[in-house]
Amino acid sequence: MKKWIVILLLGSCALTVLAQQPARISEVKKRYTTYPFSDPDPIASAQKLYPYFRFDGFTNTAIEKEWKTVILENDYIRVQVMPEIGGKIWSAYDKVGKRDYIYNNGVVKFRDIAMRGPWTSGGIEANYGIIGHTPNTSTPVDYLLQEHADGSVSCFIHAFDLLSRSNWTMEVRLEKDKGYFSTRSFWSNSNAVEQPYYTWMNLGVAAGEDLKFLYPGNKYIGHDGDAHPWPIDDKGRDLSNYRENAFGSSKSYHVLGAHSKAFGVYYKDRDNGMARYALREDKLGKKIFLWSQAGDGQIWEKLLTDQSGQYVEIQSGRLFNQNVPSSSLTPFKQIGFAPYQSDAWTEYWMPFAGIGEPKGFQLSAALQVKQEAKKLLLTVDPKRTLQDSIFALDSNGMMLGANYLSAQVGEVKHIALELKSEDVPSYLKIGKDYFDLRQNELAAALNRPTESSSGTTVDSNQTKLFEVRDLLRFRQYGLAEDLLNRLTEKQVSKLDFLLEKVKLAWFRMDYRQCYDYAGQALAIDTYHAPANYYYGLAAIKLGKKHDALDGFEVASLDPTWRSAAYLQLAKYHYRIKQDEPALAYTEKAILANALNIDALQLQLLIQKRKGITLDTALCRRIAQYDPFNAFIQFEEKNEVLSRQEFASEKCFELAIWYADLHEYKRASTLLNKNKPHTEMLLWLAWLTKDEPMVSQGYLTRAAASNPAFVFPFREESAPVFEWAGEQLKNWKVAYLKALLYRFRNQGEKAKQLLAAVTTEPSDFGAYFALKSSLEEDKQIDMSITAMRQAVTTEPNEWRYGLRLVELLNKGKQYDQALQVSTKYRDAFPKNYILTLAHVRTLLLNKEYQRAEAELQKIEILPFEGATEGHNYYVQTKLMLAYQYLQQKKYKEANLKVEESRAWPSQLGVGEPYPDEKNEILADWLAAYLQKKIGNSTGETNLLQQISQRKQSKNRYESLLQQAAIQQLANKGVTGGCGKAAPLIDQSNANFFDQIQKDNLTVYWPELIRRIYFEQDQRMF
Repeated sequence: MKKWIVILLLGSCALTVLAQQPARISEVKKRYTTYPFSDPDPIASAQKLYPYFRFDGFTNTAIEKEWKTVILENDYIRVQVMPEIGGKIWSAYDKVGKRDYIYNNGVVKFRDIAMRGPWTSGGIEANYGIIGHTPNTSTPVDYLLQEHADGSVSCFIHAFDLLSRSNWTMEVRLEKDKGYFSTRSFWSNSNAVEQPYYTWMNLGVAAGEDLKFLYPGNKYIGHDGDAHPWPIDDKGRDLSNYRENAFGSSKSYHVLGAHSKAFGVYYKDRDNGMARYALREDKLGKKIFLWSQAGDGQIWEKLLTDQSGQYVEIQSGRLFNQNVPSSSLTPFKQIGFAPYQSDAWTEYWMPFAGIGEPKGFQLSAALQVKQEAKKLLLTVDPKRTLQDSIFALDSNGMMLGANYLSAQVGEVKHIALELKSEDVPSYLKIGKDYFDLRQNELAAALNRPTESSSGTTVDSNQTKLFEVRDLLRFRQYGLAEDLLNRLTEKQVSKLDFLLEKVKLAWFRMDYRQCYDYAGQALAIDTYHAPANYYYGLAAIKLGKKHDALDGFEVASLDPTWRSAAYLQLAKYHYRIKQDEPALAYTEKAILANALNIDALQLQLLIQKRKGITLDTALCRRIAQYDPFNAFIQFEEKNEVLSRQEFASEKCFELAIWYADLHEYKRASTLLNKNKPHTEMLLWLAWLTKDEPMVSQGYLTRAAASNPAFVFPFREESAPVFEWAGEQLKNWKVAYLKALLYRFRNQGEKAKQLLAAVTTEPSDFGAYFALKSSLEEDKQIDMSITAMRQAVTTEPNEWRYGLRLVELLNKGKQYDQALQVSTKYRDAFPKNYILTLAHVRTLLLNKEYQRAEAELQKIEILPFEGATEGHNYYVQTKLMLAYQYLQQKKYKEANLKVEESRAWPSQLGVGEPYPDEKNEILADWLAAYLQKKIGNSTGETNLLQQISQRKQSKNRYESLLQQAAIQQLANKGVTGGCGKAAPLIDQSNANFFDQIQKDNLTVYWPELIRRIYFEQDQRMF
């Protein structure tokens, strides 16, 4: 016995000594089986994704590839970061429990899920910008390894986001003696105007029948903001148990209703799990995403990994939900990223084991608590070395009991506290940490409203104005403008209405209109801060300097706008070389916002110009949060080192910042440090226009350059293009300028620019693709002509052929579309996107047997939410059944109807649960078939089945359900279960009448065409 005690003590001492070893960090190359992505799209993206481009090449053929990895390790935790795959935290390994506590994908398997296409499952993915799976998620980012004096280590990752023109940096830090690692995010909007605000951390954990979600709360909301009960739903299912989610489709739960700082998962059979801890104000949102447990979710296990199994995502966000535009109709609207705002927050990621289902988490420990009369029984899994007193406290902080605990990281301890009474403690204190023992109790539930007030209607004009505001914050400028143009100032608050007009005018680069709208707003409220601020911005663009000063000075009265207004005043004085007031205003801007990065940079620049000793504390403040800061790098080393995918755009952003301050020499020097593309060369020509020979050299280079994948989006480029267009009569200037104006909601202006081009390119299809896109909604024939030119110019770029097929189908030129789709299908036989377009074209040409043959051969690697392959399959089978019915071949017709109910796996869509299947069309045709063969019972059964199915969201399928109910009523049979009848407008009245008359020949082909006319659309 004595020997055993000595061994235990020695082991404990050894553990203590080891815990004091510094953490380690290293960069190593690791080989992974990899399913790569490829094939970037040269066509300018739609507005929400622009200026990024997508990748469309995905494969089932693996290669072996070496990837750079960064390993952070102490005696308890090992973390792996993948800087070439978006800086994703690929895995976290619990060395005490000898397990991965974050889903560790054994392969790198890119699939079409993210904004730009490629995405991999597992690990922890950081998202900053406008939506999840952001543009940097699968491409290289900047990274930096650091060892700290306290024995901790850090891997910083960083990227510049083009969509929001913001910079984000995440520090992954591992301390030497902790059983967790942390991530500290820093996100900065260095723009003069508001930007979209979206940031969520997506963490993968292994799915399992014993998996339980530890998510305190009493409600969950969807992406649309609608609230539902949590964890017990209205059917009595406990949604916090993975196994009880074996129904419906894939799910997203944004859980709220409890004041908690932690959430996580627990595996009952293994008695372990993991948790994420953060201050609640730093991360309000906590979400669960889980794939359907039926075939439509199981298919993604095979698509995303080889042998690592299915995963679930647990996520944390700054807002309560990942809202879509319809969420604006609820209390869960969208916020914006204010001008020059910087946000920083820290999260902690820890494993736990051996304590049962935890009662609470803090940075000191995960613990389980049970009370037996006057005794509090604790099971503690320490996350740091504990040499601490433990106190049980009541709601007023009075001590009810105490004990002392000594334990090492991961050393599970059982301890009892004798209490003064049988009262249940409210808190438990260990060191500096307070565990809230009552956060899940009903009395602790939050009362925050989750539904709009009863007086608010979703179709009210004020609600629509909120939609406009939020659409701008979602970067859906075209939709926002369309909706705003349908409102008038008499319908809503005039001041709010004018403010949205101001913001849209600024986006459109119509500064006169922006100035006028802001002036109208000031005529209502002269102190309105945002109106004053935009008034000042527009006045600067119009050369109205004193109006600009006036606007910024009044805007500074409002604390929300103070720092941004002071910074604009500082910039104004810097441009005219009045350094003293410029310096004073930067100080005021920093006082109002200590992390106004632009103000910090400008203050350093002023000090440098004045010959004052640089304030090293300012440099340290910037580097503390963003060690990749381009300004600091350039001023200290005369270069900007960057390894991220769009490193040149990061440098371009700084060059434009310098140019705005009239630091033209710095701007041109910086641009020359890169390999400048066409837009940069035009900028260089403009920056050096006072040196005609130098400027002409840049113009000559621009004229000879290739503008492929150059997508201008910054408003500052507009005057540069204007000037360049006067100097250089070349289609490239018009093309780049038209791209900018199309993005900025000025499509007509973009069309005029291209119409004025006298010599068009002979080898650049993207030019004609742009020209085509500008005509598509108004003059389809001109759009088709332009796309034919793109095809002629670059016949080997398959996307031009695809777009031509789509346009010909849109113009109802089906025979010509089939000629083109056949040509491209034959030229690119493995391209499933082209094959799907070909199948759709065959269907529009009534070539059902050929479509069936194509669908038998195709193998689709789908994008998330894709259903078009299966939709075309159903359409094909039902139309073949219809043809057999016309020929009175009832056996063959019945076979095709039954085949339409199948879910062939190669079509990229798995089979859902039975109640999620939509088989109304198959049932209807089967009922008609039973009638034709004289089986009245069979017909009645199928009509009842139609009437009892979940009400379809498609209005034409709803018409069939209503017709089924009517036919059953004619038979004296009740059907429909109280299903609401669809509204039948005049355009559908005749159609419904034909259905009622049972004239299949008249309505069936048109019914199929109406239901399946719209293609599946990618979100971007």
